[in-house]
Amino acid sequence: MFGRRKESVTVPEVGGEAPAFALPSAQGGQLRSSTRTVTGPIAVVFYRPWSEEDIEFFKSLAANEDEVNMAGGSVVGIGVAEAGVAREFAGASGMKSMILYDYAKVTSREWGLLEKSKEHGDHSRPAVFVVDAEHQVTHAWVGERPSAGDVLAAVSGITGLPKPVEEDAEEKPKKAAKPDEAEDEKPAESAGAEEKPKKLSAEEREKIKAERRAARESGKSVKTGEAAQKADTEKADAPEGEKPKKMPAEERERIKAERRAARESGKSLKTPRQDSGDGAETTNEEPGSGEARAEVEAGASKDSGDQGKRDEKRAEEE
Repeated sequence: MFGRRKESVTVPEVGGEAPAFALPSAQGGQLRSSTRTVTGPIAVVFYRPWSEEDIEFFKSLAANEDEVNMAGGSVVGIGVAEAGVAREFAGASGMKSMILYDYAKVTSREWGLLEKSKEHGDHSRPAVFVVDAEHQVTHAWVGERPSAGDVLAAVSGITGLPKPVEEDAEEKPKKAAKPDEAEDEKPAESAGAEEKPKKLSAEEREKIKAERRAARESGKSVKTGEAAQKADTEKADAPEGEKPKKMPAEERERIKAERRAARESGKSLKTPRQDSGDGAETTNEEPGSGEARAEVEAGASKDSGDQGKRDEKRAEEE
């Protein structure tokens, strides 16, 4: 048996408040429970330093120590022992977490776990408590040892970390279905990509540049078939009654000067039509200059009339 309890002190129950403690550590320093619970729930495990059973239990906790830390919790061991004995227990168990020694037996007494036997003297009764950030006891195993998995589940139940195995199993099929959805979307994306024009290679661009350069040097049009067809379509769609563009003022002045010089020299500005055999005559007018020519002729007639009046007036005066 575990032995007779030295004092009748109530053991903390689930839902009750856990007694505070401040004890030295076998790894060095001192630990206060109030500072450790701030970072997350703690599993307070009371041990007997001479018990092989307790050493094996702490070994199982050490194997799951990283998982407990990932869940946001930590493990704290407390036993009635001196510093050297506590260090030996910590080395034998392989625990990285704090192994505290209750050399004054105060903490073991306050938790109602202090016992005494003829063979080992005063010691703590085996027990495990999970305490949350509010210093409340959420799980308790007194006189027995839970599995390391039970301790991890108790800590995860408080923090929600890591996710339970059942939830991970449910999410895996969903993640597996995502590649199928991506495959369904790929044809639509590829169809949209086919509509985009292909990018010309460097050789093709150089070839087109050379063809356009040669066309410009020979005086030919550099329009591609599609561009030429578009230009022809625009010409065909143009309204029939559309007026020719008005000639610039410089062009009109040039034509006036030519006509004035022709009149003064007695020459005609009209030449026979070379490519027609009907004897019709045409002028050396550029296309689209009919309106401008009419304006020039009207101005020339006016100038001739004014000149005639001036000559008659000069003759009368003489």
